Amino acid sequence: MECIALYDSGNYAYRVCRIFEKKGLVFEVMATPCLISHMGCGYCLVFPCEYIDAVLAESRACGCPVREAYKVVERNHKREYIKIER
Repeated sequence: MECIALYDSGNYAYRVCRIFEKKGLVFEVMATPCLISHMGCGYCLVFPCEYIDAVLAESRACGCPVREAYKVVERNHKREYIKIER
């Protein structure tokens, strides 16, 4: 299952993605889905849900805190986004 992390800046998403690439983990940066985008166009980090704690901690440590995180669920051939409360 996938999760996505939203940041205040697209640059934050790319920065955190690069940090994990250096650790051997390849995550993806994509455009934030319109259904959950509160600040207009932006980019988010897509990663397996098993890494949610690592993403939250690493993001905070590098000064790029996660604004919101969501679990992506497929239902009836559509994606639904369930907010992860932290």
